[in-house]
Amino acid sequence: MGCGSSKITVREHDIEGQKQNGEKPRENKVAPELGRLLSTYQLIPSFKECAELHCFADDVEKAKLLPPPVPPTTKKHEIFDINKYKKVDERAVKAPSKLLKQPLSNLVEYLTEGLEDDLSKVRAIYRWVTCQPVDSMKIPNKEPSQSHTMFQLWRIKHRKGNYAQLISLLCRFAQLPCIIIHGKLKGSTYEVGEKLDEEQHYGEWNAVLVDGNWRFINAYWGTCAEGGTEEEMWEVVDKGDGELKGDQQSRQLFYSCDENYFLTDPDQMVSTHLPSQPSWQLLANPVTEDDFTENAFLKDRFFNMNLKLKKPKKCVVMCQSETELVFEIPKERSLNLDFQHLLFRMKSTQGNLPRYDRYVFLQRTNDETLQIRVRSPVADTFRFELVGKDVTVRDKTYDYDWIAIYKLVFGKDDDSIEPFPECPIIGWGPGRAMMEFGLAPMSHFGGEIKNRDDGKIEVKFGTTSDKDWNKVKIHGELVKGGGESEPLPDHVIHRVENGDVIFNVNTPKTGEYALKLYAKGERDKEAKNICNYMITSEQKGENYAFPRGFQGGLGPKEAFNSLGLRALSHQSGMIETDEEVLEISFEKTNENIELSLSLTGNTIRPEMAKRLIEETVEGNIVTYKVRLPQTGNYGIKVMGNRGRGNENVYDYVVQYKKSHKKKSKPSQNAAPEMPKPPPEPQVQRDPRLTEYIQTMKKAIQEQNETDLELALDDLKNLGLPTVKDEIQYGETELDVMRCRRELNEATELKDMDALKSALQLTKTKNVENRLTEEVVRAKAMLDRLRNIAKLMHAVLGLDQKTIAEIRGYQHPPPAVHHVMMASLLLLGHWEEETEDWKNVQIALGKLGKDSIKRKIQELKVNDIPLDVALGARDLIRDFTLDQVRMVSAGGATFYIWVRGLTEEIEKRNAEIVHTVRPRTSQRRKEKTSLG
Repeated sequence: MGCGSSKITVREHDIEGQKQNGEKPRENKVAPELGRLLSTYQLIPSFKECAELHCFADDVEKAKLLPPPVPPTTKKHEIFDINKYKKVDERAVKAPSKLLKQPLSNLVEYLTEGLEDDLSKVRAIYRWVTCQPVDSMKIPNKEPSQSHTMFQLWRIKHRKGNYAQLISLLCRFAQLPCIIIHGKLKGSTYEVGEKLDEEQHYGEWNAVLVDGNWRFINAYWGTCAEGGTEEEMWEVVDKGDGELKGDQQSRQLFYSCDENYFLTDPDQMVSTHLPSQPSWQLLANPVTEDDFTENAFLKDRFFNMNLKLKKPKKCVVMCQSETELVFEIPKERSLNLDFQHLLFRMKSTQGNLPRYDRYVFLQRTNDETLQIRVRSPVADTFRFELVGKDVTVRDKTYDYDWIAIYKLVFGKDDDSIEPFPECPIIGWGPGRAMMEFGLAPMSHFGGEIKNRDDGKIEVKFGTTSDKDWNKVKIHGELVKGGGESEPLPDHVIHRVENGDVIFNVNTPKTGEYALKLYAKGERDKEAKNICNYMITSEQKGENYAFPRGFQGGLGPKEAFNSLGLRALSHQSGMIETDEEVLEISFEKTNENIELSLSLTGNTIRPEMAKRLIEETVEGNIVTYKVRLPQTGNYGIKVMGNRGRGNENVYDYVVQYKKSHKKKSKPSQNAAPEMPKPPPEPQVQRDPRLTEYIQTMKKAIQEQNETDLELALDDLKNLGLPTVKDEIQYGETELDVMRCRRELNEATELKDMDALKSALQLTKTKNVENRLTEEVVRAKAMLDRLRNIAKLMHAVLGLDQKTIAEIRGYQHPPPAVHHVMMASLLLLGHWEEETEDWKNVQIALGKLGKDSIKRKIQELKVNDIPLDVALGARDLIRDFTLDQVRMVSAGGATFYIWVRGLTEEIEKRNAEIVHTVRPRTSQRRKEKTSLG
């Protein structure tokens, strides 16, 4: 790739003009009158073989005096610093054009004037050659004078010569030993893993003797780079975060100096250049042609970044359903290196195949390792391209470039393979965004968090800046992975504690999730995504969400200190306990402050919560005893009142897991206890028994869940085996009440997660036969919500090409125009705006948070006014799905989305829908307000 090109580019290999004329390259004549040239093939018939130098020469005896081809004693970076050769480069680039009509000797004399060392002379020659845009130069078709420099450029343009031969001639006049090397190249015509062909992959380059060491130069690859690819075999299926546009470039030549091919180190050169003469690899252990073909296809940026390949070592990877690529990163540069990927699938005519976006997961497992996992649900063949850049390079022409290219062959269909969670723009794991915000990882340093226990995860960060972290707005979001990517509210909470920022996560069940962390400083206009993790959970049970209302952060609030309070029992806002009764105490320094405490939880009703809290006050110490009914998550809010209303002073989230510890056995050395007499039967004499049973029956009759739960607790505390049946009966009725309540609440809230949870609870408790009506309603609502989600994902699944196709209409079919007007109306664009197609095109062309996909993803059904939904319905009323599909497949997807969404809104407002007038224009609202 051309250094300085702003695009991901590919190189053409050298194709000699002699081949086009039916001549063999080795019979070509290169200015024979100059003589004394060196080449690994018989450049001129009079050349003789020099066994010592492993080449052909016109003067074998003089050739024997040169050093043999052995590995150089130093690396390129040890002898060459580009900053020290700026003046040499400037003079070479500014060489007068009049030199083109003069002999090569005049050009070389100009280039090397005042230069004493060989490296400077070689540099001047390389820089002049690499700034000659031969293909775009005005070179006459008629052959120029052979004595002119222009003649050599004419030969290259008309495929009668090449850059390697030109470099050799220039070095000859500069008295620099230079050899033309021929062999096979992995250039733009090379397909990963294929066998290299003598004709198609033939090329020539140079080795120049600099200070006693042979050094490689490929002036053609260093001169022109080609932007864009003409992919006949492959189609792009995944472009990482969407910033890479290699598949959209037009085929175009760029001329710029690529420093990779000046004095290239042998280990880098052999990744793409295979000399026909093995000794000219300049390696202690030359690779074989089979190795050259099979080895991983590593590109220039791999070496520029000083990466090391750990696995796989071969460029073609055979696997079943998933494979892994691993690279070692230099630790001192880790945070400054960015990596992205492109995934291509081999084109097929066998109908529609599954989409493959989100089947790549790229992470740093630590500061020194880059891991890439690729999976496929079907047997298929892909080309995977890893690209990267160093963000500290400020050259505006510097951009992502290839690191490595692999062919991945998946050999197994596996329906259980699901996509990874959607990759955020900043990627996975702690990176620069997090460090720049002033946080450093303390618990999880890679991009993936694996949990094999209970799905409860704590992610901890240290703070590296002196900002007031209690004033920084922080929040986390958990997103379900797999085919249906959906946010899971209230599954992430956080707190700032002892200078650390801590997030707690509850994953609902086994699966893959994206944990996205956001922060908004005092000067930020909106929250920024600062870090992301993929969570892979293999938990055994299920977890509920945290209580709602605690996503703003746990622990002390702003009013806590101003009210003069001190937490005596629990300073941390996150409490884990196995005790049924939790004690929380505070000290007041102001007697006029009144405290109160509220309790929430998945199984607690407001009227029940008050009966679970007991407050005691001793002097200035306030203590609360909170009874936790059953295992689960609870929220506690402590409020303070100083005469101007309640203020939130402290938030706790309690994770309670009922203890099942067995009583410890007495020590063998301990004195034996005297046996206690068995308790006398109390059934007949305990007056409380009858009272509790009557209370239980009354609670069942009145469907009072709170009273029933307390009555059952009282019965259990009696410890009487004779009331086992009554307790079992009461618990069954309590299960029915709870399940009925959760089913009804979830149906009313139209919450997909709550519906799933309520239906699962009903099934687990085995009370579905008692709640047939509620279950039917809940399942119907769940199906409706799933349908809405399915319609949304269908729109989100449209590729950019399809949306660009709709946007590309200059005069769209009426069906398409009306569908897009209806779609945009639901998103807040009135008809007076969208009746002009240009405004529709503008809306479809927006990117980022203003893109139509993002707006659809964030749209909430309940936020759409009924009259607007009816207006959208009317806009598409005159068209059928088949009519839309005939003119636009993408338009048909939007049509189905609009129709499904408006039907759902009508169902939700069935009682009043007949009284509402459809609306598509903002004007009516304005007139009404004026009237």
